[in-house]
This record gives sequence, C-alpha cells and structure tokens, in this order.
Amino acid sequence: MNLHLKKNLAIGIAIASLFGCGGGSDQTSIAGAGATAAANSMAKNADPANIDESQADSDTVTKTALTNYVNPFVGTADSAAPATDPVPAGARGGTFPGATTPFGMVQWTPMTPSNGGQDQPVGYIYKENTIIGFPLTQMSGSGCSGNQGELPIMPTFDTSSVGVNAKPNFDHKNEAAKPGYYQVTLNDGINTELTATTRTGFGRFTFPAQSAIASTNKTPYLVFDATRTNTIASTTGVIKTEGKDALSGSTVGGKFCGARTYTLYFYAKFDRDITATISNGKANVTFDASKKPAVLMKIGLSYVSSDNAKKNLEQELPHWNFNAVRNAASHAWNKRLKTIQVSGGTDVEKRKFYTALYHSMLSPNTNSDVNGDYLGFDQKTHKVQDGRTQYVNYSNWDIYRSLIPLNSMLFPKETSDMLQSLVNDADQCGAIPRWTPVNVDAGIMPGDSGVATVGGGYAFGATNFDAKKALDYMTLVGSKADVQCTGDHVRDSVDRMNDYLVHGYAAMDNGWWAGSLTFEFGTADFATSQLAKALGDNMNYQLFLSRSANWKNQYNSAQKQLLPRYRNGSWLLNPQPNADMVEGNAEQYTWMSAYDARGLFNLVGCNTAAITRLDAFFQNLNAGMNLPNFYMGNEPSFATPWLYNWSGAPWRTQKVVRDVVNTVFSDGPGGLPGNDDLGAVSSWYVWAAIGLYPEVQAVSGLTIGSPMFDKVVIHWADGSKKLVIRASGAGTNSPYIQTLALNGKALDMPWLWLKDLKDNAKLDFTLAASQSQWGQDSSSSMPSFGLDGFTSLADALNNHGIGTDGQKTTRGLEGYTYDMGGWSYSSQALAAAGATPGASVSFNGISFTWPDGKSGLDNMVSQGQTITLAKAQAAGTLAILGSSTNASSAPSGKLTITYTDNTQASFDLRFDDWTLGGGSAKVGSYNKIALTSAHRVDQNGNTDSTKAYVYYWDAQLDKQRQVKSITLPYQTDNGALMHVFAMQLK
Repeated sequence: MNLHLKKNLAIGIAIASLFGCGGGSDQTSIAGAGATAAANSMAKNADPANIDESQADSDTVTKTALTNYVNPFVGTADSAAPATDPVPAGARGGTFPGATTPFGMVQWTPMTPSNGGQDQPVGYIYKENTIIGFPLTQMSGSGCSGNQGELPIMPTFDTSSVGVNAKPNFDHKNEAAKPGYYQVTLNDGINTELTATTRTGFGRFTFPAQSAIASTNKTPYLVFDATRTNTIASTTGVIKTEGKDALSGSTVGGKFCGARTYTLYFYAKFDRDITATISNGKANVTFDASKKPAVLMKIGLSYVSSDNAKKNLEQELPHWNFNAVRNAASHAWNKRLKTIQVSGGTDVEKRKFYTALYHSMLSPNTNSDVNGDYLGFDQKTHKVQDGRTQYVNYSNWDIYRSLIPLNSMLFPKETSDMLQSLVNDADQCGAIPRWTPVNVDAGIMPGDSGVATVGGGYAFGATNFDAKKALDYMTLVGSKADVQCTGDHVRDSVDRMNDYLVHGYAAMDNGWWAGSLTFEFGTADFATSQLAKALGDNMNYQLFLSRSANWKNQYNSAQKQLLPRYRNGSWLLNPQPNADMVEGNAEQYTWMSAYDARGLFNLVGCNTAAITRLDAFFQNLNAGMNLPNFYMGNEPSFATPWLYNWSGAPWRTQKVVRDVVNTVFSDGPGGLPGNDDLGAVSSWYVWAAIGLYPEVQAVSGLTIGSPMFDKVVIHWADGSKKLVIRASGAGTNSPYIQTLALNGKALDMPWLWLKDLKDNAKLDFTLAASQSQWGQDSSSSMPSFGLDGFTSLADALNNHGIGTDGQKTTRGLEGYTYDMGGWSYSSQALAAAGATPGASVSFNGISFTWPDGKSGLDNMVSQGQTITLAKAQAAGTLAILGSSTNASSAPSGKLTITYTDNTQASFDLRFDDWTLGGGSAKVGSYNKIALTSAHRVDQNGNTDSTKAYVYYWDAQLDKQRQVKSITLPYQTDNGALMHVFAMQLK
C-alpha cells in the first residue's frame, strides 16, 4: 500500500466520524474509501502470477491485487535521476494521478499551478500544494502546451479563490490515488473523490457537516470554468442549465504545439437540485448539502455535441452508485494489468512494473461516442464502423518504438482500432498523421512516425484493420515530395522530402533538425517495406527496403559517426544537439538504425569496435541531449542498450538494461527519467522488466535481455493461451543469462520470433550475478535487414526508372521515377536505342541482359548492396551499365570485389549525370556512352526533348582469383545517386 493511501486511511475514518455518512448505501464516501484501502493492503502479498482467474472476478481482495501495485503519482515530480541536459519539458514525467479507465476519453485529474507555464508539462506537479481545478481531460507526459486539461471543476466555499487566484489548499498526506480513483481532502475540509467510465466522470464532493458550514456562514459551491484549460489562459466557453439538476455546455480546447482548436462538449447531472450563477462561460453552482453532504455529480463528454455527451452519460452511467463505478474502474484496470502477471522480485520492483504497465494504457484515447459519432480531421461528423472505436492522441514519434508493439501484442483488438483510426484520419486529411492530438495532425517531431506506428502495430498482432489501404497511404507519403494532413507536411516539408528522394538524405541546407530526418524517414521506409512484404507487394518491399538504407548516406567514415550533410555532399562535422539533430546529438543518433545493426557495426569497425564504443556510451544512463551518452529519458536512445546482442556480447545488454531499471526508474513521484510521452518511457520499462524488447521496428520478433522476476505469465488475447517465463536465480543484481530454453529446447541466440511465443509457450532462463558467455557466437545469426542477401542483380533491383510515353506512372508519384524527382527514361526511346526489356545489349564486346521490368523495378540505386554470386567466377573485367541522377558532377563511390580467398579489391565506381546536366556537360574519361535515349518522360507520361544516356564503366580484375561477391558503394562523395541497370563479369 503506497504512502498516500496508508496515511489517508486514518484521516478518512476521522472525517467519516466527524461528518457522518450522509445516508444511503452509496453515501459511505470516506469510510468506503478507507475500507477499500484496507482491503487493498491485505491483498498486497498476493502473488499476481498465481491469481485464480475465477477468484479475480468475484473476490475483492484478489480483484484489486494488481492495482494495489500501481502508484499513479510516479512521474509527477522531477526525476530522481535527472538528465544533465533534459529535452524541453523533460525534467518531469508529466503524468497525472487522476481517475480514468484504460484508453479512456475522460481523464479527470487535479491541476496545479505551473509558474506561468514555465514548469512543463503543465498539469499536476507534485511539488505544488495548490489545486486550481479538476479538469476532465489530460495528456500523460506530453511535452507541449495545449495538453488538454479542459473544463476544470472546483469544489470551494470561496469562488474568488478558484483558478489563478487559488492559494495553497491541500497537503499530499490528505491525498490518495489508485487506478480509476482519486481522492483529496482540501484544507477547507471538502473531500473530493473522482472516478470514471470511458466517456464519463463521476465526482463525490463531501462538504463538512451543515453545523460547521452554518457557524462560519459558508456556502458550498462547485465552480465550472469553460474559459480556461491547462495552458490556455482564456478561451471560449458556454454553460447553460438543463432543468433543475443539470448543466450542459462546451469549451474550446486544443492548440497542442500550435495545432488548431476543437470543441469539447459536456452534460453534467447532479443528485439534487442546483442553483447556477452563470456568467461568460463560468458557472458557480450551489445546492443544499445540509442533509446529504456528499454531493454527487456525474458528467459525460463528447467532441461532437452536448446531446451526445448526454447520451454517453445515460448509457455508461445511468445510476448514482459511486462505489460501484469506482469498483468497476478498478476491475477494468485489474483485468488489463492481469495480462502480465509477475511473481518474485521485491515489492518496489512490482510497483515500478505495474505502474509502468498502467501508464502504458493511458493513451491513445477513445474519441467516438456511444452511438459511433466522432469528429473527423475534416471537421465533419463521422460514424465509426460497428464494433469499432475511434481513437485520438498519438504521440507517434514517441510511441512507435515500444508502446505500440506492446499494446499490439497484449491488446490486438483495441490497437487494431487505433490503427484503423489512423487510416480513417488519412481518409479525411490525405495521409496518416504523424503526431495527433484531438482530430488534427500537430505536425511536430521529425520524420513520418505515423507510418512506423502502423507498421509496428501490424507486426506485433494488431492486424484487424484496412492494412492494404494503410500501405497505400504509406507508399504515397514515401514517394511524393509533398503530402499534407490538415495543412501540415507529413514529412516535414517539400524541400526536405525532395532532398531525401533525390539525394537519399535530407540535407542540412534545410536548417533546424534536418540532420536527424534521414534516420526517421529511413525507419518509416523500413516499416513500409515490412508491411508491403507481409501483404505480398514485392515491388514496394524491395523499393522501400532499399530506401531504408539511406541512413548510410550520412555515415562519415572519418569520424565514424552519423552526421548531417549538405546537398553538395559536404559534411557538418560538429552538429549542435537539439538544433541540427532533434533532441539529441550525433553519437546518440549513430546507434538509431537498429534494423540494420550488422551493417552499422561493419561501418564502425565490426563487433569489437562497436563494443568499445557502446561501453563508453553507457557510462551515463540518462545523459540528456548534449553529452555523447545514453539518454533513457528520450526516445531515440531506446533501442541502443539491446544492440550488444548483435555484437557477440549479449551479457552487456543484460547488465546495462538491468542497471537502467535499477537506477534510473523508481516507485516514487520522481520515478521516471523524463517526460513519459503518453506512455512511451513506461512501456520501455515493461519490456525491460520481462526481458524482451521489440528492437527491430515492424518486424515481429523480440531480442532478449533478462527478466527481473522469478516468473512472468503473459496472457494472450484469445484468453486461453499464454507465455510463461521462468527465471531461476532472478534477482535485482542477477541479470546474466547462463542458459535459456524455449519449450524445453536450448537457445543460444538472443532473439525470438513472436510466432513461436503466441501459442502456449515456455521460456526458461537460468540467471546469475556473474556474466557468462551465453549467446557469444550468435552475432552473425541475429536478424539484420541490410542490403546484403542478394545472389544476382535482378534480386537487388529497387527503382522504377523506365516510363512509357503517354502513360502515368504509379499514382503519378515522384518516388516511382528514375531521378525520384519526376523524370524517367522513355521505354520507347530506349528501344529505339537498342535496349528492350529482357533482351541483350552489347557494348565494348560485352553482352548485358537488360532488365525486363516485370517486377515493376528496372534498375538499382547503389546503396551498399552486396551481391554474392550463386557460383564463384574468375574474370578479368567487371563491366556495369548505369548513370547518376541530380549530379552537378560525376559522383564517385567505393565498389569492392571480394574473392573466394577473402582478399578484396576496391575501385572508384563513377557515372556521369544521366542527362549530362541537361546537355551542358561532357562525358568523363571514366565512362563511355552505351545508349542514347532521344527524350525523357515524366511521371504523368509527358515527354520532353532532353537526351538521356546510359554509360559503360569497367574495372580490371585479377583473373587468377574467383569473384565471390560484389559490394556496391553505400554513398557517393557529392551526394548524388548512382544507378545500375546491368552488370557483367567477363
């Protein structure tokens, strides 16, 4: 039992005896709270992993066993392990202790002052001792202004002391919170209790006995204020009375990070007649509390209308039994928390775990009403499909890495609805949004994170949505220079996305944050490739997989770091943290492309060099933005501790992850290392504690750490199957895996495919305090999604570069053209020059096979592909047909030949621009013109008179050796792209 409940028990009993119960079974307000707290304390020592399912639904003690481990105050204070230089709004978790249900629309919580908005996120700040209202909505841990906090309601005897005029009015010793319930006794003796259903709030406000009120001539009030929110000092609000016992109205909220506003509607009903003095969006409500001092008020919300708010209230909360609603909310939370049941470990570790799991289920939030209505991105009322729920509040840049995979795995039905909601949003605004508060894309944070959310959700089990339509939107935004949703560029701006397409990286010429865009765009492209593969779309799988390798274009081989580049190919060698690279620095971003860990390690100097570098990186576990170290409090570093698993030193992952959970997280108000970002940080903790992590975005597998608990039982959504994880020897400082078995079969690799766990499965760990060499020989077997698995050039094709005169290319998108800016070779003009699909083209005495284009792809953008020959071949010449695009001068890149004896030879592959700069340049000595196309064709089928060329390049090889593989350049010296049509050894 947490400190707040323990202290409040005695206070509650004392208040009950002083003021009385107020009549009726539901009026046992304070004594009821104390009794429940006592029952919860009795349940503390129950073993969550062994709770009997039938008991859990019928017995109060076992039903509340897991909620008893949740401390909603975690994250409400500045971190107890603060970052040296936290991101803006990143010093505090930004969570709230108020009443809500899993993924609920209503999140009814106290609001404290924020020093004029200086203490971010705004909401509930533990160091304060003043409550300025209880708003009905709140984003958990979001770092921007406009994080909801609409319609604050305040019980008081003095209406002039409400809001900005409030003085210190409560003490934490008189405050308690549990999942679905919040309670505080204010200094004036008013006891406030809050609980909730999905779309409604239920308040019980117990005023002192009538004799105490009369002796001081006090009048009890509830003040409704529709003219302010957490961060909007003045907004438009309307309140009116509805009969003798109800209010309805609306308030204008929103402006999250500068996004547009929306209207929140409400309908509130009291358990007695009221008198309301209403003026300019504020209502001072009075009532007779002499006989029943516990005033009950229930309120429904809607983003569509007050009538819908009333319908929500009538359907979800038709009665006046506060305790029943509180118990139902607790049961709803317990049911969700039971999805993962742990045993062993300390009580502190259980509190940290279940609080993190709780925080992982606060968002996204229900937005549709009980009748299916919701307000869409087009500002029109829509109706969600029967059986579905529309959701809002996706901090996609934060949640795609850990939270969406977690919730997709545990709650595939709800998460499928969340993904369908994003598709619905796209239908209304033109693209999958990247950061969505209520019914708008806020257009914040770099990249295209909505795409990564959809891809990751599908991979981890949330598949019941229109994935084909989602893929259409994903390929749209990944192949067009400018796609917008509600007026915001989904991939930042036309210039940034145009750079990414035509250069393979977003150039620093675009200014602020541009240096980190490529890594985010590449992640989105990788997610697109994986969904395309899952849906059988091989063309887009190959095309977007190749684009996901664009991160290599920003790898600086001299500094061995991922650094920003300009359009001319030059480097920014000393980028400024949180200016050139968003909320981080070059060293932190260097480790971000975890989907190609093997490719990254090869560039930094292979496993030994990577281990040395990572060891230095983890000398600080919550560094902040400036220091070149791990930063647990922000998302770009989330995947890095697990990278040791690809290095042959998995014990280092086990140690680092355990050090993080032991030292950076705690079970008190300062228990989060940074702002929670709608559950992102908390979800990372959940994964870490169970010893698994979704390292590779949009790939349905998990890399392995070590469980904190003796036993973890994960119940799958079908209700009958489960994964049982046992960890013999588990302990706080016992992280090292000695042995591991899946269903009795020994494993020696820190990777598991989700499909092997989604039945009745058993994972058996043996752990110890001393490291072992378990998994040391597995690095080469770990899944890594680079461009190194090809046996022929045909396998590696990744670009659609030959158009047809008069025919529009795929949806007329730039990304399906040769230069990825809208122009391609003409198939008719190439045929006239001697190149037809699938036929031979001879030049310089060498016969090449021209691509047939049947797959929709007809050339390869050079991005470091390794083509390992099906049969080694001795040759004296390597000959290639190709050209470059968007090249002011011929780019050069290193091509490597690997012989069967593992010796290598490197060459400067170089191709002139395909149009010779529109005809203004001449062919260099390194090339010969093999084909001349008389004209080009654009994405819409229109032709021009610009000549386009295909060049011949060759290199002399050692005839005495056999060629095993050919590795193409992964970047060029001037930032232009090189393309290959055909390749031949002779």
